[in-house]
Amino acid sequence: MESIDFRSLSERLRTELSRVYFWQKIVRILSIIVYLFVFCWMMFVLLGGYLAGYIGLENYSVVTQYIFPVFMGFIVLNFAFSRSLMKFQGQENDIMRSIMSAMFPSVLFSFSSQLDQRILSGSRLFNSSFSDPALAATTYAYLEVPRGDRTLYIADIGVSYGLMNKLELNSVTGYLVMLYRYVLRPLFASRYESSAHNFRGMFGWCRLERSFKGSTIILPDHLEQKAGYLAKNIQGLKKRYNARFVHLEDPDFEKYFVVYADDEVTARMILTPAVMRRITRLRETFGHDMMLSFNKGTFYYAGVMPDGFLCLRKRALDNEHLLEEIYNDINLACQVTDIL
Repeated sequence: MESIDFRSLSERLRTELSRVYFWQKIVRILSIIVYLFVFCWMMFVLLGGYLAGYIGLENYSVVTQYIFPVFMGFIVLNFAFSRSLMKFQGQENDIMRSIMSAMFPSVLFSFSSQLDQRILSGSRLFNSSFSDPALAATTYAYLEVPRGDRTLYIADIGVSYGLMNKLELNSVTGYLVMLYRYVLRPLFASRYESSAHNFRGMFGWCRLERSFKGSTIILPDHLEQKAGYLAKNIQGLKKRYNARFVHLEDPDFEKYFVVYADDEVTARMILTPAVMRRITRLRETFGHDMMLSFNKGTFYYAGVMPDGFLCLRKRALDNEHLLEEIYNDINLACQVTDIL
């Protein structure tokens, strides 16, 4: 890729970046107010009877007199929050289009394309079956990147899976899960829209020149003890696909990853010492958890990025290195196939 003058590009986009930064702060302030109100209202609904018994019916009646004006204020704030969020997202999308056309002119970039969930399920990185009702995904942006004689597809996605999704469908626990996921988490999430997801980051895939027998799955080793993710996922893989742990004699690689495969010979054929070294260097450069898989004739990979992948980073909007950070992340995502 051609050398890019990040300073010049940053100066050219400074006004737009400042405007996006302003709207982001407005959205953050309003979201805290709105979701704190929603939380307090839900607690009032749940515990109103106990409150009446504690303070007495007379005092409780005085409290309820303020419900209508407070609710009117909430409606105004919620309207302002919704409009501010739409304004922020629209301006962020516009500036991302400008950034992508300047830095990656040969790449197809879209906010409207949606990831086919069969591709996500085929990776086996988030669930053990395409029919699993506990898997849900949202595509925020999408890239098609020509890489030699193959095309690499990369998406900025949010994925919800596992026990929390199942509990949300339960008539008993659903209310508490919704309270946590859609009211409490937005107060602390890096991005408002990411609050409902277990995973937010990049997800890429490409077709391989050859097809491998079975599946080989490479996951972060520190997730091995987390019942909410790897343990249940691997149990499903073992039952459905006969996946089993593969021990590889590379301590640097196994410091970051564990490998499961339904055919150990194929896994060792794919993960040669040279490939494992390249994957290790890639993980160290990326600086976040990565997951990779080989399933028949397709290679998949995913990287955790709580601030999002194909979007502006919250912590860097007022930083002159923002564009360089975005460029490096996308360039690194495009280079993942070089490990093959």
